[in-house]
Amino acid sequence: METISSAQSEPLMALLAQHIEDQRDDLAARYLAVLREALFSSRAEMRPSALKSFATDEVEVLLQFLRQVESSAAARGEQLHQAGFNVRALLKLSQVTRQFLLTASEDHQITSLLEIVDAYEMAVVQGFVQSIDDTNKIERAQLERVLTALRQRGDN
Repeated sequence: METISSAQSEPLMALLAQHIEDQRDDLAARYLAVLREALFSSRAEMRPSALKSFATDEVEVLLQFLRQVESSAAARGEQLHQAGFNVRALLKLSQVTRQFLLTASEDHQITSLLEIVDAYEMAVVQGFVQSIDDTNKIERAQLERVLTALRQRGDN
């Protein structure tokens, strides 16, 4: 987990976490709208009925990060990829997060807020990219086995 250690950031993170707690349903609804849109524009393999729970989980992961408890932001990125969501969905979720959190900050807090959100999003993106890399390695290994089997058949 990426840790935000600035003395200025900790109170802001607590403020943002409280804002999310107060407006949890609103943020989850915003995430749900993004996920619904992405479901039909990507290779997502999720039932539409599961999206609400997925959106709620998105809120929980963000809260964990802001509270600096064991965050699963990278794991969340991996889950987004494994569920079939594309980079566009990831970027839209990030946009919703930034816009939502900006409503809870004052002008003098914007730079710190963006640093916090960047750290969170970096962890999510790292998990997403790692999942892509892992999937590519698995697919490459499977392809190599198939090619080896075909070569062996051709030699007989």
